[in-house]
Amino acid sequence: MAEITIRVSRSALRVAGFVVVGIVLALVFLSLWSWGVFVKKYQLRVYVPEMTGLDAHTQVRLDGILVGSVSAIKLASEATSPERSVELVLRIDRYQDAIRSDSVATIVADGLLGPRYVSIRRGFKGSAIVPNGEIQFVPAQEVSFKEVIDSVAKTVNCSQVQKNSAEDKTPSRPPVPATPTH
Repeated sequence: MAEITIRVSRSALRVAGFVVVGIVLALVFLSLWSWGVFVKKYQLRVYVPEMTGLDAHTQVRLDGILVGSVSAIKLASEATSPERSVELVLRIDRYQDAIRSDSVATIVADGLLGPRYVSIRRGFKGSAIVPNGEIQFVPAQEVSFKEVIDSVAKTVNCSQVQKNSAEDKTPSRPPVPATPTH
């Protein structure tokens, strides 16, 4: 049998090597871009009394639109009151200019039993908050599961009382006179 020898010139190998290296670099760059490595970092701080139900990577929403996540949760180093005992570091990926000095942050649940997230209600009159600036925290009026159960129990109790009251007011029949038998 005859052997087949394929000869590849050095310049062709160099070109192939550059193409492979270029493709690998492009894939690495696209991966880093999708992870947000090249996106300008914009962080805000908010001080809360407690952080039950939150963790790193908890969603941050601006008027209901997902704009970032919680990047760190720390005990506040210079807590001046119990309402400022925990520091949340928020990483904001978009709409940074819409978060103004009169904006407020709250911690709310997504539905009755859903996960909690940081909600920012946009302000319109203040100036844009500088990176690493603080956003004011306002506690949310949340309805707990226990309050819902208590409310349902109270409603059932009231309807039972009304039913019993209505039964007590129903007139009873007058006695039927006996017919005389002769």
